[in-house]
This record gives sequence, C-alpha cells and structure tokens, in this order.
Amino acid sequence: MAHSKPHSVRKRMISNVYSKFYLQNSQDMDAISHCLLNKRLLPLLEDFATSEADVDVLELNYAVAMDFINAYLFGLLMGTDFISSEHIDKCFGFDSGEPFSKRFRHIYHCRKTYTFWPQELPRVTAFLHSFRIRVVPNFVDAANREIERWCKQMCKMTEEWATDPEIKKLNFSPRQVPVVYNQIASSLADAQYNSTTSNSRAAFESFPHPTDLTIASELLDQLAAGHETSGITLTYIMHELSKRLTLQALLRTELLTLSPSLQFVPTSPALSAPKPPLSPSPCRSHSLPEDLPSPRAVDALPLLHAIVMETLRLHAAIPGPQPRVTPSIPTTLAGYTDIPPHTRVSALPYTLHRNAAVFPEPNAWKPERWLDAGKEEKEEMMRWFWAFGSGGRMCVGRHFAVQEIKLVITAIYTNYTTKVVDDEGIEQDDGYTVGPVGNKLILRFEKLDSEKGERAQEGVGAT
Repeated sequence: MAHSKPHSVRKRMISNVYSKFYLQNSQDMDAISHCLLNKRLLPLLEDFATSEADVDVLELNYAVAMDFINAYLFGLLMGTDFISSEHIDKCFGFDSGEPFSKRFRHIYHCRKTYTFWPQELPRVTAFLHSFRIRVVPNFVDAANREIERWCKQMCKMTEEWATDPEIKKLNFSPRQVPVVYNQIASSLADAQYNSTTSNSRAAFESFPHPTDLTIASELLDQLAAGHETSGITLTYIMHELSKRLTLQALLRTELLTLSPSLQFVPTSPALSAPKPPLSPSPCRSHSLPEDLPSPRAVDALPLLHAIVMETLRLHAAIPGPQPRVTPSIPTTLAGYTDIPPHTRVSALPYTLHRNAAVFPEPNAWKPERWLDAGKEEKEEMMRWFWAFGSGGRMCVGRHFAVQEIKLVITAIYTNYTTKVVDDEGIEQDDGYTVGPVGNKLILRFEKLDSEKGERAQEGVGAT
C-alpha cells in the first residue's frame, strides 16, 4: 500500500475523470453505456428470456462490470467483450481454446484465499520463499503473472492504437478514446516534462518504475477493484428484487417515468452464436442509438437509489477491515484513549452498517429506510455508511460504480421480471472482498409486455 503522500498524488491524477460531474457529462461514458446495454446486454437477455434459460447472474454481472470498467480504461475498441464471450485467449497471446472471460474469472478467483501472507506479511513471505518454503502455492503466482501479462498486453495494444498514424487518419470520435489510460499517460508525461515544479516533482517521484509498468499497475488496480465489487453488488440487488415481485413492479413504474425510457425493442435477432476471434463487435460502429435516459435522471430516481443504497449497506462488496495507522502521538479513537503511536487500527463496513441504533433491524434488507428517513436520520445513516470508505482513501471509482449499477438495473427491470431458480449459497462469504458462498445465483428472466405491462401487473401483490 502506498504511503499517504504518494497515494494522494496518484489519486489526484485520475480523480477528475472519476468525478460525478465528469461521468454524468462524459461522451465516452455515454457511448460505453449505449454499447454495453443496447448492443450486448439487452440482446443477450432477450435470448435468455425467449429460451427460458436458467442464468448464472453472478457470472453475467462480473462480465458486465468487467466490460464497463475495461471500456473506460482502454476505450470501446480495445476493451473486453466478456458479455458476449468474444474475448478469445489467442487475441492476447494465450491459446487455451476457451473464452478469456471464463479463463480470467478462474485465474482471478483462484488466488483469493491466499492473499493474507503476501499482503499482511510480505517480508516474512519473501524470507521463507528464499529458503524455498512456500506459504502460497505456485499456481497463485502463475495466476498473478498471467493477469499481469494480460493487462500489460492490453496497455500495449491501447498505446499502439493511440499512436498509430494510420489509425489517427480514421478520425475516430472522442467517444472511443481510452479515458483513464490517456489521463494517466498524459499526467505522467506532464510530471516528467515539468519535474522542476514541486507538484510535478512529487508526482514524478511517486512513480519510480518505468512508465509502461506504472500505467499497467495503476490500470490493473482499477480493473480488479472495478469489476468484482460492482458484479457482487448487482448480484445481490437482483437477488433481493427477485424475491419481491411487488417491489419489481413498483420499480418498473418508476423506471418508466424516464424519458426516454430504456425499453428494448429488438431490431435484429438476438446474439446467439459467437463470432470468430477479432471480428468486429456490433457496438463498435461510429453511431449509437440516442435512446438512453440521462445519468442525472437515473440518479434522481428515489426508489432505485434506495434499493442500491440498502444493498450496499447490507451486502457491501468489501465488508472487511480497512486498516489505518495511528499518528506519532498517543491517540483517542472511538472512546479508546491513549492508543500508542503507529498502532494499526481498523473499522469494518460490515459492523458499521449493522449499528442497530442507526439502522433498525440491521440484518433486514429494507430499502424503505432510505425513503422514510428524515433529514437528520439520513445524515446519521450516511455518517455510518462506509461501502466506499471515507477520507483520503475513499474509493476513487465510487461514482463510476453507482452510475454503472443504476444504469444496468434500469436496463434490466424496465424490460424483464427476474425470478429465483437456485439461490443456494447466496449468503456472503467471510473475507475482505466477498460474494456468495455458493459462487452463483441462478435466475430466470421473463419478458415484460412493453405496451400493457401485463406481467408486471401479475406481479403486484406477490411476495
């Protein structure tokens, strides 16, 4: 973990492109949302609904979240297409013969139970390793190397695309640029060029490694944090809604107040057969349908906001401890006095979010608590709400995550009802970043009548 000053320097480099104002007004984010919702997700859901398929939405949501964050990091043209499983290993020098979406999920998650030693005791781990005593299996190191190699290859391809003079002649719209990649690359270049000023020198000194490795490292951090947490949150929202058909109907009524709405009318057969590697994705055209509601309008929907907030409270994707170190003088914290200097302390979203004095019936999923609370109650709830942390270490991508999650839920529940098929093991695992114990959630999608809302009406009164 970076110390405070280097961390703050790195955070300032990208905070602008992750600000709420920037995201809600970003042509790039608009293009990404058009592509992923209208051209990938909704046609796929149409296939699922038509075929009455049982769908593992945890896997689907990981794919959706991965495509969102990848497109923002690397651009639509270079980003992944995990939703359609078109991201093939050999495109990136791998040759396992399976879609990289499945391969990535396996190598990413197989490492998770072995994070304690390298993160908490890195020096002890390295010391033991020097004597060939391994506390972490070889396959974990191999998985890390593969993920790092893939990310570096993504960066290399993005750099080649951005600097190729032949590509530049094609005059791509600004909607297709790699937003975060460009932001980091330009910030590093500025810091190096203007390294005589104190701010630029601090930025330059915060990145002692070669530029290409620095960019890849920063983007890998954002890629990992950005896809897993959003995928978990989307899954628990869908699980809670799938148990409550009445609430689904109420939510759809609210969603249909958006203008334009996100009602999906297929204009061509839904995607069913995979295309050859590197074939152009249908969303990679230069014009996208202008039929998404504005992010501001979606963000202002009270019931949708309450559903998202309550899910983030009860099912925080990162419920584990957020460690801090006390300053160089004795400290008083949370009623404890004379805590010695340089003591590691931590708080957990899991426990903060279950303060019964602030959140009555804390283990119950009750989105109405966010609708019924008065001003003072809501302020107190927000004071204890820690799904994204707080202060200098607060999640830089929180506005991106909330905007993405709200758009995806809007797209799904404007058009479909979801019902539980198999939720065995849906309880959250114990750890730092955790999803369901069973590592799955099987739902079924049912198409809603876009004109009469007949199925939505059937759901009213159901539990």
